[in-house]
Amino acid sequence: MMPERMDATPQRCLTLTQGPHRLRVGPAAGGRILSWTSTLPDGHRDWLTPIQAQEWPAHEWPKGGLFPLAPFSNRIRNASMNWAGRTMRINPLPGQAHALHGQAQRMIWDVLEATDEQAILSVRHPAGDDGWPWLWSLQQTIRLSADGQLDIALALTNEDTQPMPAGLGLHPYFTADSVHAFASKDWAHEQELALFPRPNRQTRWQRTDSTWTSFLSGWTGHAEIAWPTGPGLHLQTRGPLGHLVLHCNAGRYLCVEPATHVCDAVNLAAAGIQGTGLRTLMPGDTLAVGMTLSIQT
Repeated sequence: MMPERMDATPQRCLTLTQGPHRLRVGPAAGGRILSWTSTLPDGHRDWLTPIQAQEWPAHEWPKGGLFPLAPFSNRIRNASMNWAGRTMRINPLPGQAHALHGQAQRMIWDVLEATDEQAILSVRHPAGDDGWPWLWSLQQTIRLSADGQLDIALALTNEDTQPMPAGLGLHPYFTADSVHAFASKDWAHEQELALFPRPNRQTRWQRTDSTWTSFLSGWTGHAEIAWPTGPGLHLQTRGPLGHLVLHCNAGRYLCVEPATHVCDAVNLAAAGIQGTGLRTLMPGDTLAVGMTLSIQT
C-alpha cells in the first residue's frame, strides 16, 4: 500500500558531503534529493529549490529538490491506459484527473549503501498497488564528487510475469534562470497533455513570471543550465533519455526533466502516434538511464 505521508525528518535523511558541496537525500520521502548546495567563490548556491518541509502528504509533495519518475514520466490522460488491447485504470492523485509522475516518488525507499560520497536506494512495487498491475523494482544510485559533480543512475526491472509499459525520468526543480538545449521536435499540448509532434526551432528557454511547459523529443541529451551570475551546470544523460520536459511555474523554479518518453506516451502510441518513446519491458528486463550534472566554471 502507498504510504499516506512522506518523512523527511533529519533522522530519516542521508547527507552526502564532498568538500564545499552538500546533498541531502530522503529515502522515506520518495527517494528524493531534498537539497544540493555548494559554497562557491562568490557565495552560497542552492542548485535546486530546497525542500524545507519535514513531512507532507504523499500526494502533495513540495515543489523542490529532485526525484525519480517511474514506472512512467509525467501524465497519463484521465488515469486510463490503452495497453495490449485493454483499457486499464490507474489511480489518479486525489483531486486530480490524470495519473502523474509514477509511483516511485510517493514510496518509501530502502537504503542499500550510504557514505559521504554515494547513496544507493531501492524500492519494490507490488503488483496492483495504486492501480498499477505489474510488479517492478527500481534502484537509484546517487554520487557526489569532490568537484561538485552530481550523478544519478536509475535501473527499472520488470519483476512481473507479463510485459509492462515502462518509462523513466528525473524531475529537478532548478533555481536557474535559463536552459539551452537542442531538440528536433516540440509536442503540441493541451492542459499539460501532449498531442502530436511538430518541428522545433527554439534552443533557449527562460524562466519568466508566467507559467509554461514544453515537451521536446529528438533531444541530444545535453543541456546548459544558466544562472544570472556565477557558474552554471552542464547536464549530460546516458541511456535512452531522448525526451525533455521544460516547465516554469510563475517564476518560482525552472524544471529540466530528462525522460525516456513523452507525456501520455502509452495512449498516444495506442492511437498510432509515432515517436512517443514508449518502451515495453519483458519479464526480467531492465531499463537503465543516468544523468550527470557538472558545475561549469
